Amino acid sequence: MVILERNQLLFNLENLLEWSRETQRMKSNGQRGLFEGLSLSQPVFRSGIKLTPTIPASQAEKLSWEKELLGLYVSSHPLEEFQKSLEKKALAISKINSALINRQVRIGGIISKIKKIITRTGKPMLFLSLEDLTSKIEVVVFPGIIEKNPAAFQENKIVLVSGRIDNRDGVPKLIADTIEEIFQG
Repeated sequence: MVILERNQLLFNLENLLEWSRETQRMKSNGQRGLFEGLSLSQPVFRSGIKLTPTIPASQAEKLSWEKELLGLYVSSHPLEEFQKSLEKKALAISKINSALINRQVRIGGIISKIKKIITRTGKPMLFLSLEDLTSKIEVVVFPGIIEKNPAAFQENKIVLVSGRIDNRDGVPKLIADTIEEIFQG
């Protein structure tokens, strides 16, 4: 069995499509391959195509593709390499409860979703979905906080967020005071 790396397949997609079109054209013209009529007990990989070598996809790229295509991570989670660092520096999101209402906390995780609105004053305000390996929480970010570190507010960024727990609407939320991006676990 031939196992090909994802990035090599993507890199050679145009070559693969051209090979497929050519194979279909030959079949429709009645041309057959030398071994096409034989029944072999082992399947034979018949390919006249040569794939251009390329660097393998990074773990981050693979996880990004999984999330984009499937809506979830399958093979791993981007926070796994940051787990020890997050445990030292931040409270697990699953530990947020009613006893922490109006208290300052610091949580860490990956920004999985961003909703942007414009305030009455014409400035942007964000509602982030921040998740760690235990749970997720909505983080409310007011314009002044965005202005301090605008580059940190992007999907799939791993961040530490400090702020106050709010329980408006009966659902705990974090009102952000500061945010910092984490680059290494």
